[in-house]
Amino acid sequence: MTNGTRGPYKSGIESRRRLVETAIHVFGERGYRGGSLRMIAEAVDAPASQIINLFGSKDGLLVAVLDRWDALQVENTELSGLPYVDALRARIRYSHENPAWVEFLITLSAEATAPGHPAHDYFVDRYRRITDRLQEEIVRAADIGEILPMAGTEARTEAHRLSAMMDGLQLQWLLDREFDIVAAFDGYLDELIARWRGE
Repeated sequence: MTNGTRGPYKSGIESRRRLVETAIHVFGERGYRGGSLRMIAEAVDAPASQIINLFGSKDGLLVAVLDRWDALQVENTELSGLPYVDALRARIRYSHENPAWVEFLITLSAEATAPGHPAHDYFVDRYRRITDRLQEEIVRAADIGEILPMAGTEARTEAHRLSAMMDGLQLQWLLDREFDIVAAFDGYLDELIARWRGE
């Protein structure tokens, strides 16, 4: 008996990977509506029918792309309170190093504001989870004295603002790659934490 994945199964896995990576770029540049299966297939020199065979539909391919993104966004469960908030700097650095993902997420999240969009529920849930976790950690930071006391409603407002700042900076960076997104976010977060501490 030999170990390892071989033959058609391995080929299918590699084909899925290539198509998902290509879809990230195509959907990022043209949106989900504007990016066709033919464009994605031609980019990897494959028939469009292969996408249907592997993913079932265009929606199925989009789900696979979003699943891939989720797999890359493993939460650091060891961090809580202010260290969790401070670790957002690493997410911005990741964005800077992976512009295709940023373009994909900014384009798709804007497009998915339409209730009928296949990724609408995904992004509604995604932003809710982000806001919930940030609110929770800001409140925890206040409770253990890392920052000044803060009510839950105020913490939620701060969480919304922080999330919006991250998205806004990433959008500006996509429009102007000379913009130093890492330094801009570091400076913003330094000022925000100082305000929370009453400094």
